[in-house]
Amino acid sequence: MSKTKVELNTILKLFEIFTNKKWVEIDGYEESLSRFGELIDNLKSEQIELIIELTERYRWFSLNEYHSQLRQLLKAFFKTYMSNIEKVYLFPIIKPEDELNTKSGHAVMYMLDAIKPSLSEFNEVEFVKLNSFEDISSKKLQLKENETLLLVDDYIGSGGTLTSTLDKIKENDIIKNNFVILTVMIQEETKNVLDQNGVKNIIGETTKKGITNFYEGKDLESKEKIMAEIESLIPKVKNYRFGFEKSEALVTMVKTPNNTFPIFWKDFQKKGELLKAPFARY
Repeated sequence: MSKTKVELNTILKLFEIFTNKKWVEIDGYEESLSRFGELIDNLKSEQIELIIELTERYRWFSLNEYHSQLRQLLKAFFKTYMSNIEKVYLFPIIKPEDELNTKSGHAVMYMLDAIKPSLSEFNEVEFVKLNSFEDISSKKLQLKENETLLLVDDYIGSGGTLTSTLDKIKENDIIKNNFVILTVMIQEETKNVLDQNGVKNIIGETTKKGITNFYEGKDLESKEKIMAEIESLIPKVKNYRFGFEKSEALVTMVKTPNNTFPIFWKDFQKKGELLKAPFARY
């Protein structure tokens, strides 16, 4: 079979995936599909096969779906944890070194605050947005019985960033019963750790690692080798190999988390030319 025939079949398969997942209803899908075409045009057959397999597992949220998920999570938060709570402090899940930067957790915090007025359950509840770790220090934040702290993000991977936030909370003497974690999506292993440690959480969806959790033995070794070869096309990829913290994520939200395999969101290079990834982050 000719290379052109293989590429055509691959594009048709990708369009089938886009259709079945209803991605064709998302504004801008044509550009993502076109970028997939540019990507596969620069890959070997076994690399293309892996990209197709991963794309079949991929989760792409439309803006409407993202907003709807946050709204449902807020309702679930009220139903599960809001008994006698009159004030909720919102804080983004971030690392201390990132508190001056705008991260996805900040965006979620402000979106939840914007959604709140549309939910009658929260009519008598006050939301207070906090942005720095100083704001949740024991000197500034002393939670009363009718108050709780809500830690928010849209995606939590292997839990490194979450751990940084929780370590700071422990330093400030905020106990487990006084905070809840809310996120649209979380890696399955991290969710299990939260549950095992009795950490209260409201989760939209759980996800598995895109390669590690789907293959075994020699097949796993082969897929990892192929992905390493694919990632060799990406400049400055060292800190994001297999996704940040090796999360192996397959998700795009309002922005593609850097936990996602970088070939899906980071510019790749072929013959000196930089090409945009299918779900470009920048």
